[in-house]
Amino acid sequence: MTTPLTDHHQRIWTLFRVFFGISAVALGGGLAMLPIMKREFVDKRHWLSNDDMIDTVAVMQSLPGIISINMAALIGYRVAGLAGASAAAIAVALPPFITIIVIAAAVQGLLQSPTMGRIFHGVRSAICALILLSAIKLAKQILVSRFAVILAVIGFVVMVFLPINAIWIIVLSALAGYIYQTISRFRQQATPGSAS
Repeated sequence: MTTPLTDHHQRIWTLFRVFFGISAVALGGGLAMLPIMKREFVDKRHWLSNDDMIDTVAVMQSLPGIISINMAALIGYRVAGLAGASAAAIAVALPPFITIIVIAAAVQGLLQSPTMGRIFHGVRSAICALILLSAIKLAKQILVSRFAVILAVIGFVVMVFLPINAIWIIVLSALAGYIYQTISRFRQQATPGSAS
């Protein structure tokens, strides 16, 4: 019989194991890890809902620091509290840390090698495809109203053409969403009264 404490420990261990594995194979940082995280925690284990995942990505983008560690800590906290956040963050940081030490100790000129340059060129292309796939999947779930589409287009245009920090885009989008939802709710409440 599984006690709540045992289940909590199992979740922490699973978080560590899964995030260690993701970090070991997902080159390119937090956004490249997003499809694997969604598959593991939303589709496979059902520890998070789609909305939880979307909210986590939004919060993660507004935080300073390394994206992959921020995302791991946020998901870990949602799943298993502070211990889960710590386990997930450490698990994500370990593979690149170990890799850097091994590479630095074994081969000094590896990164300057033309062969490695060609390999990383292909890896970067694959990472772009992963990030694009994540963006398309998120867009299908989020952009379900005309307001959401307009807000996304405006945010994209502003980020591409103006030197504005992404944090301000998120804050202003949150404010716009709050105002829009408040006005929509007010109109819905006012409609029955106006009909009578």
